[in-house]
Amino acid sequence: MNWCFFKNNGGQESGFHDAGVETFKGNLERYLAREIIQNSLDARDNPKKPVLVKFELLQLKTSDVPDTKSLRSTFRRCADYWPQDAKATEFFQRAEALTEEKTITVLKVGDYNTKGVVGGDADRDKGWYNLIRCSGSSAKWAGEGGSFGIGKNAPFAASRLRVVLYSTVTKDNKLAFQGVARLVSHELGGNDTAQPIGYLGDDAGASVRSKKAIPPLFQRNKPGTDLFILGYDNHGSWEKDLIYSVLENFWPAIHFGDLEVEVQNTKITKKNLEKLLDEYKDEPDFGGHLFYKAFTDSQATKYTDKLPILKQVDVRLIIGDGLPRKVAMVRRTGMIIYYKKFHSPLQFCGVFLCHNKTGNNTLREMEPPRHDDWNPNHPEKNAHRKTESEYLTYLRECIRKLAPTDKEKEIAIPDLANWLPDDEDSTEESFDGEDASKKESFQRQPVERTLAGRNLSLSRRQMQPDETQPGDGDFDTEIGGSEDGSGGSEKGNDNDGDEGSRTGGGGGNDAANTAPDKGKGDGKNAKPAIQIRGRVFVSNVTTGTYIVMARPLKPVKDDVHLSIKAIGDDASGTAVSIASATIDGQTTVPIVRAGVIGPVRLDVDKSLAVTITLVEPRKLAMEVVAHAAE
Repeated sequence: MNWCFFKNNGGQESGFHDAGVETFKGNLERYLAREIIQNSLDARDNPKKPVLVKFELLQLKTSDVPDTKSLRSTFRRCADYWPQDAKATEFFQRAEALTEEKTITVLKVGDYNTKGVVGGDADRDKGWYNLIRCSGSSAKWAGEGGSFGIGKNAPFAASRLRVVLYSTVTKDNKLAFQGVARLVSHELGGNDTAQPIGYLGDDAGASVRSKKAIPPLFQRNKPGTDLFILGYDNHGSWEKDLIYSVLENFWPAIHFGDLEVEVQNTKITKKNLEKLLDEYKDEPDFGGHLFYKAFTDSQATKYTDKLPILKQVDVRLIIGDGLPRKVAMVRRTGMIIYYKKFHSPLQFCGVFLCHNKTGNNTLREMEPPRHDDWNPNHPEKNAHRKTESEYLTYLRECIRKLAPTDKEKEIAIPDLANWLPDDEDSTEESFDGEDASKKESFQRQPVERTLAGRNLSLSRRQMQPDETQPGDGDFDTEIGGSEDGSGGSEKGNDNDGDEGSRTGGGGGNDAANTAPDKGKGDGKNAKPAIQIRGRVFVSNVTTGTYIVMARPLKPVKDDVHLSIKAIGDDASGTAVSIASATIDGQTTVPIVRAGVIGPVRLDVDKSLAVTITLVEPRKLAMEVVAHAAE
């Protein structure tokens, strides 16, 4: 058995900073546990029994590792080939020194009640080929945990040699053994350069398939797979850090009875899960015990609903002092993908679980290689914006239901109706007791407004001199719109949204867009603005739904694009991200780009009403501008 590094044959060379390995640096135990356990859960054999994953720290004789002499000389050549890279030189010099010692630290990770890794060295559609012979590929099918083939690099990030040995036995008692080194391009001899990936095995780097040829230390007797991470960093807290990671990331799978984990002498099962979670509750940033309680407490508030995209989902929430205002996001594997932070006056925590196959597959597509987020722009920009909006909106609704509105604290503000749209579902009670009930209509007539001292031009959005008289500029605005169009600024906490700042105070923005055409519209439109009377007001803050009203001042022959922007305190406009736009809830209006919809037809005799839904529900003041369709 020997190490084999193939010739590069004039191909591209590879340096020390391997993207697959670098992905998992930083918190090795966290990603090591997540990636290995997830792979083991995917290979589960008997669904009625849990998968068992064992982490064992071993001290092996260096001579028990096959062909360490050849590996040592390879480390030396790697260091010599990259003298300009100080980190590479230091790493390979240390690796060479480790192989000269009599013993070597090895982390062995084995799984049980799994199927083993099937396939030969050339079976491209099987697990063995994708694990050993291929980068950036996975043989997993839809519904499983991983999908990129990147997670298999996590063990290399934990090796001070970048060397991992694999030993597997399949259900039909076929076995395989192979060593893999992920190094750098280096001199091979005879003016040849070697590829960075090397294989320990039979002739020409083939895997070993004969049990007699596999050293006893690396043989398996039961179906499953063993990983041997050579040169594992045996720091003093490795065991505690791995247990921390297992409890924090996999308590749902353990609670469901799908997983058991053994770290050296500590075994984590469904029976002792609550006890171990309680023991770790005082560890820095640990919160597994809180979310476990939210999911299992009989007093927890429970929601089960069928969403249009994700189908059936389950939410569990509890409230109490000191809770982190976060929701653990979990899908079918029973691994916590990430913790979503929400702003709320309540202190709460909870669990979001999508266990059905359809929703699981959708969420899986949104995950990056480390499987630690649901990214709406993955696998491509805006690919899953609607999905993200769906589950975040649903979670906000669930959180809001924890604290019903206290109607006794509601107050009436004089003349507020002049600046905000009326709620169509309720009457308005004036401060002095007079009946001011009314309904708001899309077709209201504009009313002239004057501000004492200074007048604000809606079309030019700048302050005019004090001597400007009403009527000198364009001051038409409808009741219900903010005259400066800004709506104020609301920072940090919207009581029902997630993290970040929110611009706008709600209500609507209403103005006649009558400024003379100067240039090419808003900078992105190729054609000048069209004079319209436009208005945007909120329909449903929770879902991010707004009504966009537009009517031209003069007949318009061609179709137009409507540009919708959020207006801040400084009257600057920012294009909003729109998830959908419809007319009368039936006709879909295309989304041209961020903040621009159309083409639509405008009628001088009747206002056009377009219902838009934002990608991320927010409370905003907005304006609408029309341009001839590009």
